[in-house]
Amino acid sequence: MSAPSLDLNAIGHPIVKSAIEAMNSRNKKQWYALFSDNPRFTDDGNSHDFTDWCEKELFGSSLAYLASIDKVEDRGLTIYGRFHSDQWGDFKTFLKFHVDNGKITKMAVGQANY
Repeated sequence: MSAPSLDLNAIGHPIVKSAIEAMNSRNKKQWYALFSDNPRFTDDGNSHDFTDWCEKELFGSSLAYLASIDKVEDRGLTIYGRFHSDQWGDFKTFLKFHVDNGKITKMAVGQANY
């Protein structure tokens, strides 16, 4: 099973657009290539090892994907939408990216109330 098609045209930042595309298509090679060697990562404000979290939450045995893009802020660096996880269910979320020198150096995700 795979994620349904998602219109990414609302995302103005090309690196973030590529990251969402890679995440939803479960393309680990493309996903990791967009990030710096040791990006900082938080989930609901709690620090996690980036690779461990991605392997478990995004690329593990359960399907996880961004199901909708409801709002885009910060010139395309912050995305709000509905997230689906076979493990955690469906919920509103945010994904906030920091990009330096063409690589994502920090990513924060969490549940959102918008």
